[in-house]
Amino acid sequence: MAKVAPSAPASAPVEETPPPLHPLLGRLLAEHHLTSQDLDTLLKEKSPLPREMAPLKALLVQLKLVPEETLQQAQAELFGLEYRAQLEDVIPDPVFAKEIPIRYAKRFMFYPLQLTPEELVVAVENPEEFEPVEDAGRKFRRPVRHVVSTRQSIMSLINRAYNMANRGTEQAIEGFEAPDDGAPPGPGGWGIEEPEDLIDARDEEPIKRLLNSILYQAARSNTSDVHIDSTPSEVVIRFRVDGELHTVTTLPKAVHLTMINRIKVMSRLDISQRGLPQDGRTLILIAGRRIDIRVSTLPTVHGEKAVMRLLYQDQEMFDLRKLGMPEDIYAHVKKLIRQSGGIILVSGPTGSGKTTTLYAALREIDHHTNNIMTIEDPVEYKIPGYVQTEINPKLGLTFANALRSVLRQDPDVIMVGEMRDRETAIIAIQAALTGHTVFSTVHTNDAPSTITRLVDMGIEPYLVSSTVMAVLAQRLLRRICSHCKVQVEPDEVLLLELGLTSKEIKAVKTLYKGAGCGQCRGSGYLGRVGVYELLMMSDPVKKLLLTSNEANQIRDAATANGMVTMRQYGLQMVMAGMTTVEELVSAAKEE
Repeated sequence: MAKVAPSAPASAPVEETPPPLHPLLGRLLAEHHLTSQDLDTLLKEKSPLPREMAPLKALLVQLKLVPEETLQQAQAELFGLEYRAQLEDVIPDPVFAKEIPIRYAKRFMFYPLQLTPEELVVAVENPEEFEPVEDAGRKFRRPVRHVVSTRQSIMSLINRAYNMANRGTEQAIEGFEAPDDGAPPGPGGWGIEEPEDLIDARDEEPIKRLLNSILYQAARSNTSDVHIDSTPSEVVIRFRVDGELHTVTTLPKAVHLTMINRIKVMSRLDISQRGLPQDGRTLILIAGRRIDIRVSTLPTVHGEKAVMRLLYQDQEMFDLRKLGMPEDIYAHVKKLIRQSGGIILVSGPTGSGKTTTLYAALREIDHHTNNIMTIEDPVEYKIPGYVQTEINPKLGLTFANALRSVLRQDPDVIMVGEMRDRETAIIAIQAALTGHTVFSTVHTNDAPSTITRLVDMGIEPYLVSSTVMAVLAQRLLRRICSHCKVQVEPDEVLLLELGLTSKEIKAVKTLYKGAGCGQCRGSGYLGRVGVYELLMMSDPVKKLLLTSNEANQIRDAATANGMVTMRQYGLQMVMAGMTTVEELVSAAKEE
């Protein structure tokens, strides 16, 4: 009888050895830039961890565990390389911009710092990307020495290098010849192009280089509008910066027709139609910054005028906290946004930042759990997570019609670009009465006048008082340039215009203004700051509205209930040295 071999004892489970840590993580842990808890957070987010340097750094930055500067410094130490956080002192050599395509440098995020007889010094973001850098070394026939820096510093260096190497506006028109018949140059004319970063552009056609140069200069100075005016003898280019128009340059008259044609092609307009106004839009990229451009052309006696409105698609601008509201108004607005059902109105003249305030308010609402829908004319900023609709009156899609349709889309929050007529206002009120939160704008000078405007539209006062939660009025005042800010003696006449008493004027010892410098183009102002007025629909205001819709009486009732007027807030800003008396008087005259 055959013997049966004894069964082998069950083996104990073998514990898997965790993979070794990436050397970068080891260094960060050793230098206490990363904790064991941070490592657990990493593993919960992504396991196994990336083995490549670039995705690992991206994960650390995304989770906000380690600042980019610390990562880059640790990476430099890991590779035994020099680390330079700032490259502002580097003067780019034009030969680098000529020999290395900017798109290539931005793709691999490197740029040469210095060329000596012995070596080529190159700033890199990721030392593991050695092939493009070695290619540059072979091009200049030098061994390469790597210097690690941050992405932002290298990008800034690349942009400065292009700006120095780029031919200026005056040079861009060299060799330019005006077409005889107004047709666009080249066989078949210009094609509609995909958005291309103007930093990367290497167009050979002078008119393209010229327009790219103008738009690049406009973006650098945060211009809101570019005006191209034709006179009998020349073309005048003007930028609107901080609400004021400035002449930037003048060009030969021969440039005008082809420049207008180029703008029309970019914005998909009819270049053969010169006798009627046209409206279009296009999207450009400048140093990675997306800018939506709304174009308007108008026939004049000296040729067509073009205005390009630049809408910077920067998400960080829509931050309620960064709008500069006084703390008490900010607290009230935050509370209003959390309420459901009712209308919140923002009022002010054109260009006072109403749309920015509305978007900033909407961003405080979770779009994952709320259906946020907007109706605009036109959609100025495309925001992920919002359902945005652009009205089209030619097709019968008005604010009122669009609002009716939106109400059938199960919305939680609705933004109506503007309450222009009674029909739109009535539908918005009906939406508020059924539990929807409605944001909108009204073109009035102050908050009390907004209430009056709604009643004048034919809305019953009891409907206004039961649905409108608050009105936020605002203006934009030019901010004193910090580079040339000086003390000045108070001007008693201007202070009297603002409503100060003689006793209050005597208490004012020192005010400020900008003397004018290169940073502010000699204007004394640089940037703008908001001044606000929040009217809450309190019980006294509601009670008054049932008997009177006079703006002055509404203002008195609101101020008695704690409302601080724009003029009062503006005076506080003047005393704090943020703006000037002249600027506040100019804004106050519109009230």
